[in-house]
Amino acid sequence: MPVNPSSSSPITSTRFAIFSVVFICLILQVINSLPGITLNGLGIYPRSVQGLMGILCAPFLHGSWWHFASNMLPFAVLSWLICQYSVKRFYTVFIFTALVGGLLVWAFGRSSLHVGLSGVIYGLWGFILCYGVVRRSFKSIIIAVVVAVLYSGFIWGVLPQRFHVSFESHLFGALSGFFLGYKLAKSDRLKGK
Repeated sequence: MPVNPSSSSPITSTRFAIFSVVFICLILQVINSLPGITLNGLGIYPRSVQGLMGILCAPFLHGSWWHFASNMLPFAVLSWLICQYSVKRFYTVFIFTALVGGLLVWAFGRSSLHVGLSGVIYGLWGFILCYGVVRRSFKSIIIAVVVAVLYSGFIWGVLPQRFHVSFESHLFGALSGFFLGYKLAKSDRLKGK
């Protein structure tokens, strides 16, 4: 049977979606670790014109190797769970939470540089929880329960605790994820998806 080379399996598409983001973050972290190079200036600096560029750049930049490493596992797990709906859904949630959450950080965050994938991670988390509660399909509830059990501690990350941690990114990422989860769950229920 002939195989269309342009088609790819859902597993391959999922791996590509997740690992492409991880790979971009890794390459930028390597560059950022070189002597004399500081890419983190491209992060979100609230209410400044140059800080607007950070909405696009900040999710891929990290303050240290520890910061980078601590974000990769939850990102991979939550992304994989969203890909269980579809890879397109993952891209939708990723882009929406990065842009909307980033814009809210730019508008309301502290006057400090905000970098890291954690805003998007909280967006993925918020999306999964809200989507499961509102959609109420067997699949969405199971995925939401898994996330609630694995990442229940995330709730504390939306509160100001440590000065060097951008709780604003966590908070606004989660809120944008909740919003999108609610809207898409309502839409999917109407469509019977």
